[in-house]
Amino acid sequence: MLKGLHHVGIAVTDIDAAVSLYTTTLSAGLVSRGTLEGLHFALLDSGGMELELLASADPESAIAKFVTERGPGLHHLAYAVDDILTEVARLVGEGFEQSGEVRVGVHGTPIVFFHPRTVGGVLTELVEAHG
Repeated sequence: MLKGLHHVGIAVTDIDAAVSLYTTTLSAGLVSRGTLEGLHFALLDSGGMELELLASADPESAIAKFVTERGPGLHHLAYAVDDILTEVARLVGEGFEQSGEVRVGVHGTPIVFFHPRTVGGVLTELVEAHG
């Protein structure tokens, strides 16, 4: 079962400029920063809602392709789940199209994406929340 919105993913071209914008001008708190599988990320607390800033560290990454095609901006919505495999099976059974395999994301927990064409036009991620 979906437990609610976990975070909002935002594609950016410059991670340092984006962190500065969100922390200085928009008053979000920096939780952590890092690099994982072709992307630089920053996790921010924006008054109880997490923002996940994503910038390409590799021109062939999905984020690089997204920014090239669409420009920076909203990338995905992520929902927390207790059991990702159960939810994947349920959603695929409902007709959602899984996009890629379950893998470990920037939070250190399993994630998976679903294609926007089957989720009302929005790239949707499931995040197995920390126990």
